Amino acid sequence: MKQYPPDKIRNVGIIGSGTTGKTSLSEALLFTAKAINRQGGVLDGTTTSDYDPEEIKRQISIHSSLLPLEWKDHKINLIDTPGFIDFVGDAISTMRIVDCLIIVVDAVTGHGGALDNLWKMADNFDLPRIIVVNKMDKSQADFDKTIEMLREKFSKEIVPVQVPVGQEGDFSGAHSLLKHEVPENLKESVALHKEMMIEGIAEIDDTILTEYLENKEITEEELTEHLITALDHDKIFPVFCASAAKNIGSDEILDAIVSWMPPANEKEVPAENLDGQEVKVKPDDQEPFSAYVFKTVNEAHIGNLAYIRVYSGTIKPSSPVYNATKGKDERIGQIISMRGKTRVDIPQLTAGDIAVLPKLKVTGTGDTLCDKNRKLFFKPAEFPEPVMSFSVRPKSKAEQEKMGLGLSAITHEDPTFKMSYNPETKETVISGMGDVHLEVILKRIRERYGVEIEIGEPRIPYKETIMGRSKGQGKYKKQTGGRGQYGDTWLEIEPLPRGQGFEFVNKIVGGAIPKNYIPAVEKGIKEAMTQGVIAGYPAIDIKITLYDGSYHEVDSSDMAFKIAASMGFKKIFVDAKPVLLEPIVEITVSMPPEFVGEVTGDLNKRRGRISNIETDKIVALVPQSELSKYATDLRSFTHGQGSFSTKFSHYEQVPPQTQQKLVEIYQKIREAGGVER
Repeated sequence: MKQYPPDKIRNVGIIGSGTTGKTSLSEALLFTAKAINRQGGVLDGTTTSDYDPEEIKRQISIHSSLLPLEWKDHKINLIDTPGFIDFVGDAISTMRIVDCLIIVVDAVTGHGGALDNLWKMADNFDLPRIIVVNKMDKSQADFDKTIEMLREKFSKEIVPVQVPVGQEGDFSGAHSLLKHEVPENLKESVALHKEMMIEGIAEIDDTILTEYLENKEITEEELTEHLITALDHDKIFPVFCASAAKNIGSDEILDAIVSWMPPANEKEVPAENLDGQEVKVKPDDQEPFSAYVFKTVNEAHIGNLAYIRVYSGTIKPSSPVYNATKGKDERIGQIISMRGKTRVDIPQLTAGDIAVLPKLKVTGTGDTLCDKNRKLFFKPAEFPEPVMSFSVRPKSKAEQEKMGLGLSAITHEDPTFKMSYNPETKETVISGMGDVHLEVILKRIRERYGVEIEIGEPRIPYKETIMGRSKGQGKYKKQTGGRGQYGDTWLEIEPLPRGQGFEFVNKIVGGAIPKNYIPAVEKGIKEAMTQGVIAGYPAIDIKITLYDGSYHEVDSSDMAFKIAASMGFKKIFVDAKPVLLEPIVEITVSMPPEFVGEVTGDLNKRRGRISNIETDKIVALVPQSELSKYATDLRSFTHGQGSFSTKFSHYEQVPPQTQQKLVEIYQKIREAGGVER
């Protein structure tokens, strides 16, 4: 593949809901441009972009795929993105670095659930976009109905630039509304749709609408010029019709990309210098080198691959670069591009292009690479917080280290994946965008690192506290022949206000317990609190007063007083009206207005308390234990159009029946000799 200047490069993301045919359209465009010599299919697992075994098995895209091609003396970097919401991170990473989008919708079933959020993201990134109504050859395909639905749902600026020739099985192509010559059988359709197109273009210059209504001749060049300007300012979203499976409409889409879509050097790119001040990066190959890493992946037999968008400058193999994010030097080895899993060598890389750098040492997703003499940072993409979590552990303790290595490697690659260790519940927790997302990650770790991982529901970090006061003795006395053990404490327990934690008061007078044993008493109480008393959960918001005790000149020790205090604490805790507390989270749910009632009802069933309702957003306080399957359930009843985020709010007392159940479970575990919850 030859080198292209920035003005001859087009960087295009392909987005849309799952099953609309994004991968099939990508394949058709590659085949039309002769980048591949055979058009593969999703069902038989032969497409260029869906090459991962898991993608072939599930028949969905899991990763974004870079698909470079050449068309009419231009280079087009297509990036095919997943449409399944679990893998939305790849779509976000792609939108961060492309200059425009192709949105694919289904002529039969419509736009699908995921497009709502994707459209909002495209707005946030201020990306020009064209829409392709795919599967026009299918039974019940309806171009007009699809456009009407899109205009109603997303924007009145969505307008056709083509009309279909033939319907369903007879679909054979499209007629451009920019052309003056109109076949007799399409005149009615063209007149209807052309007026819609002209009204959209008139957002930039309304004189063109006046000329049209007055039947003045408007040249194809005039229409095209105004359309490109409107497209570039997000004032119009042109709609094409196609059948990717039959490769109908690909030529026109490729022509539109090179003729209408913005070149890679159209806009200066904002960055920050080391002082945090904004600087503008000029997309010129004569400027110092700078690039953003939008994706990293570890490929078998290849190693780490860093996918980059070059914003300025030029690099060649063996060039030194600086990772400004990590503050470390890197050296470029090879420079390649990937067409799916096929490597394409690149002799040098220039501003505006997208390529892959293998085997970088420290570079990860979201990093900035630059010339060491001009250090700057590009703002990383912002990703949604994970919505589903599993607890994980290796089947064998010997594989603990391998599991840790695998999970750490994935966090390096995937910004929507999180790993943490919860010291309270003593478990490793992984979090992602859904159950399929986490299943795919765990399978990848098993194949890469050879470690079997067991999963479960994360334990809820309940707490124990008290509602009343109590006093009592904790005494430990042991005589075994030689030196014995003796510690005697009298303790008082009372509740503290929620969130106060723990307070220890020493009221010993007259030397009833020597001062040097007092720290051991406090330590014994604290250790007992971490283990819990009634259900094995940590105790909080408690005040303990040590007010009396006794000691033995020979047999007393730190250990004896520590044990005595622990025994006394457990005894008086049980007598002080113990209760369990559960974590309450604030949840913010976003969804189309038509689902507000259903979402509200569902949150009420989960013991939620609604604090705010808007037309497309609900805020509520809900017990954490009620949200373990919420991501799946919300997607189900909002048809994939709902999303949510949570943050910890506070602790509240659990219902009596829940407390009884948790206490019984703990007692059974203790009776069975178990120590782990």
